[in-house]
Amino acid sequence: MKNLFLFTAASAFSGLVTASEPIEVTNNRELFYDDYLIAERKNLDFQLHYPVEQRALPGKPCGHYGAIVKANGKYLFYYRGFDNIYKGKRSNGNPGEFLAVAESPDGLNWSDPPYDKFPAAPVPRGTIFYGNGFTHNFAPFYDTNPSCPDDERFKAVSGVRETQGLFAFYSRDGINWKHYNEKKPIFQYTPAQYGGHMLDSQNVVFYSEYEKCYVMYLRVWKTADDLTGLRSFAKSVSKDFKNWSEPELLTVNHPQEHLYVSTLVPYPRAPQYYIGMPTRYFGNRGSATDVTLIFSRHGKGIQRPFPGVWIKPGLEPERWQNRSNYMAWQIIEYSPEEIIFYHGPKNLMYRLRTDGFVSVSAGSETGTLLTKVLNRQHGNLELNLSTSAGGSFALEVCDELGNAVEGYTFADFGEFYGDRIAFVPQWKDKKFSDLPPGKFRLRMKLKECDIFSITFK
Repeated sequence: MKNLFLFTAASAFSGLVTASEPIEVTNNRELFYDDYLIAERKNLDFQLHYPVEQRALPGKPCGHYGAIVKANGKYLFYYRGFDNIYKGKRSNGNPGEFLAVAESPDGLNWSDPPYDKFPAAPVPRGTIFYGNGFTHNFAPFYDTNPSCPDDERFKAVSGVRETQGLFAFYSRDGINWKHYNEKKPIFQYTPAQYGGHMLDSQNVVFYSEYEKCYVMYLRVWKTADDLTGLRSFAKSVSKDFKNWSEPELLTVNHPQEHLYVSTLVPYPRAPQYYIGMPTRYFGNRGSATDVTLIFSRHGKGIQRPFPGVWIKPGLEPERWQNRSNYMAWQIIEYSPEEIIFYHGPKNLMYRLRTDGFVSVSAGSETGTLLTKVLNRQHGNLELNLSTSAGGSFALEVCDELGNAVEGYTFADFGEFYGDRIAFVPQWKDKKFSDLPPGKFRLRMKLKECDIFSITFK
């Protein structure tokens, strides 16, 4: 859907600006959802963009706490369900609960896998766990740690109150799983310490290429603000996947707000950013749910620049029922122009412009932006941006004090209008990569323009 532009006037430029400690920029992509790179801006605001919802192709799995893993040239979609015998008796560790997986070559077309581990049971083909406590919130991922043995490339955590803790698993193929230690959980079920019932929703875990360790966001009932009794999540890290740090309580909930599942995951194009789509839960409204959007830069805390809803329940009455809206964990890079992700319980897919969660945005009045002092060793400049037919974008390179560099001024740049995922600017016959390494700033002029991300390739 098209967003209305919003405007916030910031302090105007005042000539020379004081130099500051430079931010090192590499080939890591930076997303524009806050002022992390920005020193000054005028007539610009941050604009939230909404994904396009559509029906997924037939065969897409449907079930709570879905998780998607990309490995060995295909996608695996893990999902939870109940057989027809125990469908009306849902609880953690229910004997009729199953964990199944479907496969896809492209992230769009899903089918049952070519194996059937429980042929006599009333469960779908592709079921890998059936009738035990580890079916409820099994959270797998593919381990990219360079030191990981091939037999352990697939890892997972699972466990609830009935199992008395969260256990670690490993697999070579993502289908046949083993415990690291079937008698000792990596986290004991200790609700008193973390504010109440813990672990019993999706506890996501991944290897962070940025932090160089395993990262887990696990379910608790307490926040860093000591708001006991609110569903939330905490962070723990590990070097070996077996020994974990004491969970760090986070500041993410608003007063009286319950958040199920973080779904935080490294963004494929910028792994120093973790992006999550938590489910907001409203027990006083028939346990209705919707989805909000969060970020974590460099794994430090949680940023929530738009604290309201990102994905509404919509017109379908079933999505207003008890706990009906959860996003499947993981973001799929479907094409250079588009990312996709899925609703877990429903047959829905969401499409979003690449990097298109939030932009720094200008309306019909020209806005200006000056970055903080940046420092680079090499690389060309690339921006993901979009203007209207009547909009425009202009760029100049400045020194530390904000003075335009000769040959890289607005006059040398001219004006750009259009829509590019990977726009490489030029100043007459010059490119950014022609400049020597060192400290610099960028000054931009925007009119009816959105900038989503920037990188130095």
